[in-house]
Amino acid sequence: MTSTKGVVDVVFCLDASGSMAPCIDGVRKNLDVFLEALAGDANRKIDCRIDFLAHCCGEDGGLIRSVSLNKSGVDLITALYGQGAKPGAFFTTDREAVRTALKAVDVYGDEAMLVALDLALDYPWRPQAGCHRVVVMLTDEPLEANAIWPAQQAKLDALIDKIQKLAVKLYIVAPSSPGLDTLAEADKCIYQKAGQTYDGLGSIDFSKVLQQIGKSVSASVLQGKPDVGVKRALFGQDQWVASNDSIRGGR
Repeated sequence: MTSTKGVVDVVFCLDASGSMAPCIDGVRKNLDVFLEALAGDANRKIDCRIDFLAHCCGEDGGLIRSVSLNKSGVDLITALYGQGAKPGAFFTTDREAVRTALKAVDVYGDEAMLVALDLALDYPWRPQAGCHRVVVMLTDEPLEANAIWPAQQAKLDALIDKIQKLAVKLYIVAPSSPGLDTLAEADKCIYQKAGQTYDGLGSIDFSKVLQQIGKSVSASVLQGKPDVGVKRALFGQDQWVASNDSIRGGR
């Protein structure tokens, strides 16, 4: 069993619907708290690459807006799935670049959080044998209130299988939701339930929550396992096409 406490890839999977500005601001302001807890010791060096996926859509699941650290819209989809995909377009160790990019995220419309999660899972992770893979998923709505919920619900089992094959440790901060209860059955998933809905997680102490997540990752140990193949683009996002300033998703 190999300890890889200081080597981490983390993606913040963010609901970017209309109410979520307080949450995105909370992550931005407390990023250092997360990284300090991840290190655990001021003298310990960590190798942490960070990115985010901020996602929103229309009520019908179309006119999708997806934003990462360096890419948005169809450029993000092309970098992930297109011919000559660009893995180097994702992740950074520059925390100030992450804060700057988060400050520029616009909130809009509805959410489809399992679609957002699948996009985040398809990021170019480092090999799992030597790196903790972490997704922090933040939303202020139960999954059942999401756009295209039936289509999302149909992929729950496939997403759980994908999370486990990728050895991603999933942290969920969200209101109570039967769908999220099911998702939280994924191995090593931690689900913190927020007391309010539709408030941008404004009742959450982001400093405390991100500190707890950082400490949890810092304390964990990985087994040196090789990567296994997984199905990418479970929602067909590799086929999304440009439509004005957004992208149009098939359903």
